[in-house]
Amino acid sequence: MNRKLTLTAASLAVALSAAAGGAAAGADQTASVAGTKKISVRDDYFGPKKITVSKGTKLRFVWSGRRPHNVVGPGANIGARVKGSASVKARSGTYVCTIHRGMKLSVRVR
Repeated sequence: MNRKLTLTAASLAVALSAAAGGAAAGADQTASVAGTKKISVRDDYFGPKKITVSKGTKLRFVWSGRRPHNVVGPGANIGARVKGSASVKARSGTYVCTIHRGMKLSVRVR
């Protein structure tokens, strides 16, 4: 009887550990740890279009299209360019390319 109880408790501990790990992995998909988050600036869209990051995170905008794009938003006023990168401290709000209507990035800082 003791052996059966021990095996059941061990199985339960493994299951709970796996569930906790899965929850943590899911959280990682929506919020990044403070550091740097890469944002692609491509022809007429940001990739990703919506993110949640931790307080203190920097946004690193990386241009890789053929047409010039700028980035304007909370704490950012980056002039038009085609190639290169620029970083700003992440702030909650909407970042846009004022050259191309509808090109938006929504950022939430927790």
